[in-house]
Amino acid sequence: MIDYIVWIILHLGAWSLMLMASAGVGHLFLHKVSFQSSTERFVFTETLGLGLCALVLFAMGLLGVLYQIVIVVLTILGALAMLLHLFYSGKHYPLVGRAQWKKYFVKAQWKQYYRPRKAAIIFLTVIALSYWGLLLLSTQYPPVHWDATSTHLVLARSYLLEHHIVVDTGTISPVLPALNHMLFTWAFALGDDILAQMMEHTFLMLTALGLYAWGKRQNRPALGFAAAAFWLAHPLVLWLAASAYVDVCITCFVFLGVYALRMFWDYSNSAWWYLGLALLSMAAGTKLPGLFFLGVGGILGLLMLVRSFVAAKILKHKHRDLSEDTPRGRFTWRELMLGWAVPLVIAVPWYAFIAYHTGNPIWPTFPEYSRGIWGAPWLVESVHSWMQNAGEPRTLQNFIMLPLDFILHPDRFFAEVHLSLFPLIIVWPLAWIISLFNRSVRWWTLWGLAFTGFWFLNAHQLRYWLPVLPIAGLALYESLQWLLEKISKSAEIHSAIWSVLALVMLLWGGRAVYGEIRDKGLPPVTTDAREAFLSTLGGYNGVKYVNKRADKDDAVCILGASWLNYYFQQRFVDLRGALHLNRQPSFHWPDDEVWVKWLEFKNAKWVFIYYKDEVLNISKYNPVLSPFWPDYQLVYADSMVWVFRRKPVPPDVSFNFSDRSADKPDISRSTVQQLVPVQSTN
Repeated sequence: MIDYIVWIILHLGAWSLMLMASAGVGHLFLHKVSFQSSTERFVFTETLGLGLCALVLFAMGLLGVLYQIVIVVLTILGALAMLLHLFYSGKHYPLVGRAQWKKYFVKAQWKQYYRPRKAAIIFLTVIALSYWGLLLLSTQYPPVHWDATSTHLVLARSYLLEHHIVVDTGTISPVLPALNHMLFTWAFALGDDILAQMMEHTFLMLTALGLYAWGKRQNRPALGFAAAAFWLAHPLVLWLAASAYVDVCITCFVFLGVYALRMFWDYSNSAWWYLGLALLSMAAGTKLPGLFFLGVGGILGLLMLVRSFVAAKILKHKHRDLSEDTPRGRFTWRELMLGWAVPLVIAVPWYAFIAYHTGNPIWPTFPEYSRGIWGAPWLVESVHSWMQNAGEPRTLQNFIMLPLDFILHPDRFFAEVHLSLFPLIIVWPLAWIISLFNRSVRWWTLWGLAFTGFWFLNAHQLRYWLPVLPIAGLALYESLQWLLEKISKSAEIHSAIWSVLALVMLLWGGRAVYGEIRDKGLPPVTTDAREAFLSTLGGYNGVKYVNKRADKDDAVCILGASWLNYYFQQRFVDLRGALHLNRQPSFHWPDDEVWVKWLEFKNAKWVFIYYKDEVLNISKYNPVLSPFWPDYQLVYADSMVWVFRRKPVPPDVSFNFSDRSADKPDISRSTVQQLVPVQSTN
């Protein structure tokens, strides 16, 4: 327990430094913006700061100065600067004197907390904080989720080790918009992969706080609290937020960007216009779908210009004696252009880097317009096949039925580990109807429907729809609020209903998260405990075998085991990678002679195979009785993976088929046939 306490303090300390430094960067740009509440100010300041810090790290990577010591020093200086700002700004608010403290602690002052309403608020606050603790704890386990360990963490670690932004052709996606990856790199510099997962948790909670801030702005804090609880109740969201995926990050930037543009649309305040486009630019810097929102946001500015011009003409027509001064709140061409310039600074760098290497700024989308191997025919065919992949026909009826199908048929949408959304999402189409009568609901619904249509025409993966989930939830909840107001005008009744609904959401999510933590036990904090935990990850013992015996200059060719990429200490080539889709072996000799020569060219002395992968189609072969390649010898096997090593094999690492006897050289053929669950072809 002592080891865990020390470990969590170190991680929380590093996390706090990152949050403090990013808040300081965000404050430089937002200190003059008028926010409705301290919650709203914190959410936008912190989110903008994280995005800007990622941009700074990216610039450092391009310059080749992405060194750990430099990152640590800059982080500490940024955190200290923010602390000094908080200290000096606090001087304007003197501490409460002793007499006032005594007054607050007399019994009469505490009677107000015994009232039902105050007691309910305290109860919900305690439940919410307890739930937050469970969510934070769920990020403390070693990474095991597919995209995180196959690509995202691999790229982030490579950036730090190489001290610059690299194109790792061995991974599944060698180049991607890297904003979230830079934050993972920051986490590696200050800590480890656990800290990287905590960064994704940060975006989860910033989104929740943003929903609550919107409720407070509308003078409906209970509704905002319930909307935040709804966001935190989706099983798929919680699974993604506990890992080093990037979907929660883009969702946070999208929601807060649309939130800021709503303020701009309502109040014609150019500060919100710049902030909204900055956040949507960061969404685009995180993942390609962010470009959709950035494009719509840019068009919105043009619409605002037209609306402002028409309003000014009407005002001038009605009051001909007014001066020609610019009306208050009027949006001008200059402000429009300045807003459109924001993506040039924040979004374009990520795509310019991709274009420099591939010839196509939005690679792997439309790979046919890329140059060289980046537009290879097999890649074009694979991308087009994936984009056209849909669990159901693209018809109007299926579009309308999407919310129901999300719950009843999540597998149609390739939901990770069969996780879906909270069942209440089924009634989201209610907002489509209420939006005809309510302006606020209409704002959120139009954004949600526009992206849903875009998503519906592309790959039908459920987590790809995630960027509009908070928007859809807010549209639904404001629709329910509209209906409640038609039934009753009592604010107390409305708050009670929202509080009960929020409690249900928190208990729903808390029960699932607690059950998972209970099954796993406390997070492993020592090296031995971490290894024991990872040994339950299929194929990990094979990775340990390779790491123990391979030289630093060796390369590993990986077939069908992409989820283990992050744990190899050697350079690897994943044949599921976009640039290697045409390199699949046939597992026959001499058909694979050219393939083996390619391995030699790559210095791939090791071949790591998940032989249960149906795509590889090798279940009928026995590599011991019928070797695939004469120059490669099977040296390790377990219930999931085979490891081949290029000959000659030293005597002390001959055949190994037992995890418990990694160096035992002699195993009988009968034992081999038992441990390698395949049929002989002889």
